[in-house]
Amino acid sequence: MVLGTGVIFSFGGLAFRSTNNIDAWEYVLYRGAGAATVAMAWLAVSHRSRLPQVAREVQPMHLLAGFLLGTISCLFIVALEIVSVAFVLFLQTLAPIAAAYFSWLIMRERVSRNVVIATIGTMVGMGVMVSGTLTAAIEPAGFIALAIPAIFGLYATLIRSARKIDPTVPVLVSGLTMVSIGVVISLMTGGFAASGSDALIGFFAGSALLGAPLVFFNQAQRVVPSSETSLLLLSEVVLAPLWVWLFVSEQPEATTLIGGSMILATVAWLTAVRAPRRGRVLTSRG
Repeated sequence: MVLGTGVIFSFGGLAFRSTNNIDAWEYVLYRGAGAATVAMAWLAVSHRSRLPQVAREVQPMHLLAGFLLGTISCLFIVALEIVSVAFVLFLQTLAPIAAAYFSWLIMRERVSRNVVIATIGTMVGMGVMVSGTLTAAIEPAGFIALAIPAIFGLYATLIRSARKIDPTVPVLVSGLTMVSIGVVISLMTGGFAASGSDALIGFFAGSALLGAPLVFFNQAQRVVPSSETSLLLLSEVVLAPLWVWLFVSEQPEATTLIGGSMILATVAWLTAVRAPRRGRVLTSRG
């Protein structure tokens, strides 16, 4: 289920590239509406009469986490208007490293030597990716994509430190955040002019490619170790550039692929070395 979630997520960039003429903020609006619809439906079915109790259990930390998740989704679409899918997705793999440093700042968890080594490795990879930007092949504004892993690292830390709650709640808050931001900015920048087909693609991307897989992912991660979850979700990073290359002929810069592959390999290594050794667990139980 986790691997399938990553595969489904990988079609998000292709969905946006498949629209004809829609402003990024309008797309954010419809994408958020799709995600919020799925989240509300799941909460209604799974909790039913307990919905009032679930609402009372929501803390400000959960609301903030949902807002941050919605902000990430907005930045993802805006960044796709500026740079390639590969550039955005490779930078997103920096999230585990960002989470490690936010855990140090907020929860006072020690930053391990492996995290420091991985930080150096990813900085080298980012330098290679940036070299393509310096040739004007990528607009400097594309560095807005760097905010995505940073904010996600903060989001992950807040979720860890907050009291347990149905993980669909932050998804709902995220969808409502996207709708609110999309409506406000669309009104400020010329109103709504998207065609019905583009609006439908946005709603589909939010519901089928974001909200629905998140519901299954939230259930699966209860039994799948977080280290394995991180590795399996890297399928999104590998497949997303492939889909846009095959179907819309978007070919990323060579520096993006080389530097991104370096980042991907570094994060995969960090995740692997931080994974608990099952053999030791089994031995201790024996």
